[in-house]
Amino acid sequence: MSTASNAPLKVLHQQGRQAASAGNLPQALSLLQQAALKTSARENDYLPVLKDLRAVMIRMGQHRGALTLDWYRADSQAEATLLDHVPDVDRARTLQAWAERDANGHQAADHYAQAASVYERTEMIAHAAISRERCRDFTAARRLWSRLAETLSKSGTDHYAAGLARFNLSRTCSELGDPSAAHTAVVSAVHMLEEAADRYERIGQRERAFDCYQVLIAIGKQSGQFEHELEGYVNVVRILREDNLRYYALQSYEDALEDAKTRQEFSAGATLAQEMAAYATAESLTSVANHATTLQAAMWQRVAQAAIQRGGAAEMAENAMLAAIVAFARLGQFQNVGRLYTSLAELDLEQARKDHYARAARRYTHEQNTKIDASPLPSHLRQDAAFPDVWHVDLVEWEQRGSASAACGDIVLEPGNWSEVTRRRAMLARLQALDIEASQGQEATVAVVRLAELLGMVELYTILSPLEHLYESRLPEVRLAVAQALERFMYKRTFVTVRAALNDPDATVRKRVYQTVEALRFPHAFDPLARIFREADDRNARVAAVRAIARIDTHQAAELLLGVFQHEGQVERSAASEALKRARGSVFLQVARTEMASLPDGVKTHLRELFHARGERV
Repeated sequence: MSTASNAPLKVLHQQGRQAASAGNLPQALSLLQQAALKTSARENDYLPVLKDLRAVMIRMGQHRGALTLDWYRADSQAEATLLDHVPDVDRARTLQAWAERDANGHQAADHYAQAASVYERTEMIAHAAISRERCRDFTAARRLWSRLAETLSKSGTDHYAAGLARFNLSRTCSELGDPSAAHTAVVSAVHMLEEAADRYERIGQRERAFDCYQVLIAIGKQSGQFEHELEGYVNVVRILREDNLRYYALQSYEDALEDAKTRQEFSAGATLAQEMAAYATAESLTSVANHATTLQAAMWQRVAQAAIQRGGAAEMAENAMLAAIVAFARLGQFQNVGRLYTSLAELDLEQARKDHYARAARRYTHEQNTKIDASPLPSHLRQDAAFPDVWHVDLVEWEQRGSASAACGDIVLEPGNWSEVTRRRAMLARLQALDIEASQGQEATVAVVRLAELLGMVELYTILSPLEHLYESRLPEVRLAVAQALERFMYKRTFVTVRAALNDPDATVRKRVYQTVEALRFPHAFDPLARIFREADDRNARVAAVRAIARIDTHQAAELLLGVFQHEGQVERSAASEALKRARGSVFLQVARTEMASLPDGVKTHLRELFHARGERV
């Protein structure tokens, strides 16, 4: 792939056409590739470039590259002419694309079935099973998931992938009406996912543990076993809260409460509602907290009703009603409190307690409910929290094994999910990756470096796997390019490779990754940044982490930075001070004001300088 030129797209296009007409195909290829690098061009100007570039590629025998351009243009007719000239992996992906484009038509099932057969022939079992599911051939899908699950279980190296395969096996068994086999697969899947989540948390990859817990929720929903749902929700909320993603956390609380209500798991639901109310209160979301407390009271009442209806011990209903009274009293709903005390007096309890509750009820005879603002999370604060089917997506990633051409090809073939610019960038990165693959390991270092640069421009989560794979290169120039590209990827998973690069044997790579650390200053990066600050032996890495944390406007970040001023050396204190002077957030200033009186004189001096530089009064 040629490097970008400053010449306009139309000039490069015309020059490329002229070179092609003169038979100078390498020059035509270079010029047209430079034109294709103008990824912000209008589609009407861009597509003619791809048409001419395709013609040159076919004349040069670069059929996989030509097919990639057809994928971008969604030109099924053109794609069909190339299927006999490309490897099975491209043929299968094209057939899958035809099925996806014909989702509501009559040929989709046939195309998925054909794709599955080709995928299976190339030992891409997860891809084959997914295609079988999509054409509703669950018998074949079950066979494939079973085969993959056994292979992964025997290897024992990837509990997460093995758990996903078992879950998919359970899903297909359910579709085929085999509940016994589905249950067996669920038990195995839950065990493997719990082991995977524990391991991810131990090594600081909580975003991967988060995926495990989301799958547990899905398993609970499918199997009807609420304990799996509850385990998933509790841990999902914990991670979201620790990452300061409060609206996502509150939405997850609400989802969990809705599921608890649907499954009539009112005791667990009441406990979750109590936690949600406390959290919303701490986040100053009073109406949401009141709503959660109202739900808590209602669920405790349902627990009491259920105990009475099944003839259980009166004490069980009593305890549930008392819990509801506490919730109502917290909201000032005193009419409801009196009503519940009356109900308590009617339970089959010892007479002294019944008399006590009757007296309590009389105290609330003339009390009124306090008017409160109680409502769920407002729509304008809700986030698009749709969770992808990682039981498919992550197995596809696992099976692609860091292939840049495969990951980029998937992006090119998803016009409904990504913008034209993003798909063009992925297309160009795929063309570069195909050139490298065609060289059969003899590629020049500059070509692989260029691939890392092009991957960096895509900026999507799915590109992290190819970048992680590239970082394993023995060439420091390649690892350096990856370290630079990673600063564009605002995901916690990015820190897996960043932490490795902080200990890279090449000093140039280590120096560059300090800049990457400083650039990764998004809110939920606090935890991995704090780990770098606390655990890194390299002072430069710790300083970079401090500078990034100073741009994160949360209480956790503010508390850590106050600790830097109190307990760290001059280098770290100076880094924190200079970064905070340039920051725009206000949380640190609020926390510093609150704590100022109790801080040592030397820290007060630093903070006064900081307030003065920000134009704030202490």
